[in-house]
Amino acid sequence: MGFIDEILKSVGVENFPAQPCFKVMIFGDSAGYFENVTGIKYYTPEEISLCIKKGGITVRGENLFIKKYCAGDVVICGKITSLERV
Repeated sequence: MGFIDEILKSVGVENFPAQPCFKVMIFGDSAGYFENVTGIKYYTPEEISLCIKKGGITVRGENLFIKKYCAGDVVICGKITSLERV
């Protein structure tokens, strides 16, 4: 059993699909890396809404900007204060 499988089992999600629909990594409060993004719904310095399979993610903060958007990968920089799955 892999590390991710152990974490999922410990939180009660044992039958999770093999491929998650997206992945998010947050680095402190100054950057975020998002995988499997299908598009950008809207973009302001205070809020960025990303489209993913089965919904979206809204990133809120201050002085936000998109540093990279290529092949489904997005890097957002600025002060990130919250994430919301929509």
